[in-house]
Amino acid sequence: MTSSQKNDPVYLGWVEHHAGYEYTKSELIIRQTLTWLLEKRVFVTIFHKGYQSGGTVVIELSDESLVIDKPRDWPETHATFRVIFRNAAKLWSHFRGELLSASSSSLYVKFPEELFLLQRRQHYRLNLPEGSGVTFLYNQKKCKLNMRDLSTGGMLLSSRDPQELPQERQTIHNISIAIPSEDTMAGAENGILRFKIKEGEVVRAFANAKLRLFFAGVRFYPSRQEEDRIMKYIRQRELTLLRKGIHD
Repeated sequence: MTSSQKNDPVYLGWVEHHAGYEYTKSELIIRQTLTWLLEKRVFVTIFHKGYQSGGTVVIELSDESLVIDKPRDWPETHATFRVIFRNAAKLWSHFRGELLSASSSSLYVKFPEELFLLQRRQHYRLNLPEGSGVTFLYNQKKCKLNMRDLSTGGMLLSSRDPQELPQERQTIHNISIAIPSEDTMAGAENGILRFKIKEGEVVRAFANAKLRLFFAGVRFYPSRQEEDRIMKYIRQRELTLLRKGIHD
């Protein structure tokens, strides 16, 4: 490290980047992170334009490089890519991978000079694509509303008519969520991913005058199976949005 680098905060720790990211060039932090990936056998995902791998792992680490278990469908078309993973705090992290060489089973990658961290909690509310909706029973009537976001513990409903929304502190039943998705691995059928939850409670109601919309925040407690499915969807969509953000 040069004398100027010793006084540069980015070589000592984390500094703000953009779009919610922090990054560091600290060799100590980067090496500690890579060592953790290696020792804990944490799954990482490799992606570049037109390609996203399944979970793979770091299998070796040296002073100048690291070795990643080669994905079976590795296309061998790009020499640079992104390696992303969740760190010990369950926050998305990534670094730029520069391919040095490849064997039949391994990718040999240059030791990264930078590490990026997206400062966002694990179970945040995920904004949903247009066309996402929910049906449920409220006061023995079947209701159908638009959904704005989703987490493993709740959802946000919206309407231009406040009379369509359930009232605060009221319970809704037989919740059926429908989200446009082509991800058949997450359980989508005919382009729709569905979740079913027994009941939920309206814990917040508010309006946005600028958008001329009314909102209701619902808290629910899905079954373990549905919670796992929701989390799988959230992580997959978060990964897609993260990839888009990096390319942007």
